[in-house]
Amino acid sequence: MSPRKSITYLSEIIEALEELGGSGTLKEINQIVSRRDLLPSIHTNANWTDNIRATIQRHCSSTKSYQGASDLFYSVYGIGEGFWGLKNYTNSESAKAIIENRICKRIENDTTLISTEKDMLIKARNGQGLFRERILQKYQQCLITGISDKRLLVASHIHPWRSANNTERLSAENGLLLSPLYDKLFDIGLITFSKEMKLIVSSELNPSDKARIMFDTEKVYLQSPSSELKINMEFHRDNVFKR
Repeated sequence: MSPRKSITYLSEIIEALEELGGSGTLKEINQIVSRRDLLPSIHTNANWTDNIRATIQRHCSSTKSYQGASDLFYSVYGIGEGFWGLKNYTNSESAKAIIENRICKRIENDTTLISTEKDMLIKARNGQGLFRERILQKYQQCLITGISDKRLLVASHIHPWRSANNTERLSAENGLLLSPLYDKLFDIGLITFSKEMKLIVSSELNPSDKARIMFDTEKVYLQSPSSELKINMEFHRDNVFKR
């Protein structure tokens, strides 16, 4: 007989991510580990999920907790959002597609939602439908450039669709109206807005590209933002923006 495989937090996290297709949320990882029920600590340690998170971070070189252990995991969207992938299993874009398709499936299978609600939530994933209508009505033009041609404008989520709840996915207080260049910069965390709604530019943006793009970092781009929008923008600064 071959020796029994040692069951550890690390081995269970790897098993869970493999079952998920190489990437998933911390919540999904915890659910699979709990269902498999192979770790004795699940029954003896009420905080076992904290150990799952800590183990992932110790084996991800982009976290502050990494101290030279085997580098097995990566943060799919950036540290803070809770989406993790297995290195060398799927590339980042494949991982994102897997995760967002799985979220769509959960919405489609949610029996508490009627079909029109499901359609609105899924369309909001790409800034379409009711979400876009609400953002167009609120802003009417690109917040940064002032462009007003609807064909050139994108409804951008502040707290990303993937990690927002269903209310946030459709809320006008969780969106900005931007032209495509600034939408892309905002989406991948190369720009964000301060508490005063002034533009902040990431140090990761290539200096030559930065010089070619119009950035006014002294202008206040939105007067008197709502408390809801402020909370969403704080999430963006903390979890999406690349300092």
